[in-house]
Amino acid sequence: MIRTINPTLSIVMPVFNHTADVAIMLDSILANSFDSWELLAVDDGSEADTLELLRRYKAADDRVHVIQRQEQPKGAQTCRNIGLREARGEYIAFLDSDDYITPSCLQTRVDTIASRPDLDFVVFPSGIYGSHGFDATPGAYTFGYKVHRDDLWAFASRNLPFIVWNNIYRTSALRSGGVQWDTALLSLQDSDFNLQCLLAGLSYTYASVPPDYGYRVEAGTETISKKINSKEHFASQLHLVDKCFTTIQAARGHQYDHALYYGCTKYYMRYIQHGMTHTEALQVASAIGRHTALWGHIFAWREYARQLLARIIGKRIATKIVLLPFLIKRKMICWRTEHNKSRIYRYINR
Repeated sequence: MIRTINPTLSIVMPVFNHTADVAIMLDSILANSFDSWELLAVDDGSEADTLELLRRYKAADDRVHVIQRQEQPKGAQTCRNIGLREARGEYIAFLDSDDYITPSCLQTRVDTIASRPDLDFVVFPSGIYGSHGFDATPGAYTFGYKVHRDDLWAFASRNLPFIVWNNIYRTSALRSGGVQWDTALLSLQDSDFNLQCLLAGLSYTYASVPPDYGYRVEAGTETISKKINSKEHFASQLHLVDKCFTTIQAARGHQYDHALYYGCTKYYMRYIQHGMTHTEALQVASAIGRHTALWGHIFAWREYARQLLARIIGKRIATKIVLLPFLIKRKMICWRTEHNKSRIYRYINR
């Protein structure tokens, strides 16, 4: 069917299998009170049952448009780039196909950004969605709260203040800012996208409204960690380290070098238990060292110390010892973050 009326909002949603979950998200979109939208469901090579589901929704509602990815590489990033290119709405939202939105989500988001022509995007708080339905209570997997003094520091250190699905963007701002999804990344694509928005100078604020998005948290939420030390994922992480240092230093000099080092340490701490080798750890140190010699040397020295201690007291204890300062700092950041989330949640729901 030819699309003749421009919608106010374009919803871009990559789809790859998980038919039952996709149906829940589609139903939650259709249940919204706001109706001037187009849904660009970009299929990433799903099996027949998922494609049939999408076609049924398309047949029932001409605001739903199914696009089958023909470009390479395969992945949600490519699908989102296709959606961004094809979007006709003044505003754009990137939603995940296995999540959930509240019935007021779209109306609230459009009304909020429409009332602020000075802004390029607005950040909204999220909850979680699981077997017991939508839960707005703040926790480890909820985002979109103003809990950090400096969001650029937060992204550099991988303490993500918001994810892409927290936000509604002005489509023209993304295009004029040259913001695109990086197809070389196999994880943390959302973080990179929002970091690009900040470095491009896009203006934004946090909305003081109840959570409107349910991020699906089930067994398997951390499945990406099982693949992180494949050769492809490791190459992706090295690319991200290099890109973050390059882009942030180009904009802010060496102001955020320690935050970037902290972010690399967070990656290191999390994935040495999944098989990161000594050689790979030194490759990360080398990637850091190309941009800041001091922190590159410190990262390498810590890895050498871990290997030496491991011969004496075992890898597990050795890892805890060399990472002790980081673990203490991470605990303090996590406590402050969760405390601030709860405080803001109580305020917006008073």
